[in-house]
Amino acid sequence: MRKILIISTFVLFISTITFQHKTNAAAFTDVNDRYKESVAHMVAQGYTNGISSTQFGTNQSIKRIDAAVIIATMLGFSKTDPLADAGFTDVPKDRAWAVNALFAEGIVNGKTEKSFAAHDLMTRGEMSKVIASAYQLEAKTTTIPFTDVHPRYVPYVAALLEYNITTGKKPTSFGTSQNITRGEFSIFIYRGDQGDTPTGIEPPEVENVE
Repeated sequence: MRKILIISTFVLFISTITFQHKTNAAAFTDVNDRYKESVAHMVAQGYTNGISSTQFGTNQSIKRIDAAVIIATMLGFSKTDPLADAGFTDVPKDRAWAVNALFAEGIVNGKTEKSFAAHDLMTRGEMSKVIASAYQLEAKTTTIPFTDVHPRYVPYVAALLEYNITTGKKPTSFGTSQNITRGEFSIFIYRGDQGDTPTGIEPPEVENVE
């Protein structure tokens, strides 16, 4: 009986590896041309897979813990790294490594000293800090065209604009308090990985893009 159980577990393990290996952007039915390159990049780099074999979850909002795992993976951290405990009591143990890594690097903060708010949805404002900090982007000027950006996010939003990572929802609105989607997140990461040089800040010409 023990032998049969071991064999069955091994087969399941191999099947899981095979499924993960075959996962690619072409398999997702919810990825349109706007997201095709960025999603393909995310999967090819091993940053993340879809929410199912046929869905990337492009239009779904992303949780703070899921974003942390993706960013930490992108930066090269792993579960085996010796990381100091950030002290948050609401982070799942199997993903605490990611939050610990990003907290140590100053990329993420908690909502309180003990709460990371792991399952809260991440806003575009929060993501601006995460992306700008992860890629170490600094803007030459903090003058931005948006009127809805809280002062604490202005340097990060300015950096994302200057480095062509993203634009606003409207000419004068960044959508700071709106939740960021997995599709938007993939574009942020993809452009961050391209390492574009800054071109200066200009008001966005197209509404509702990123």
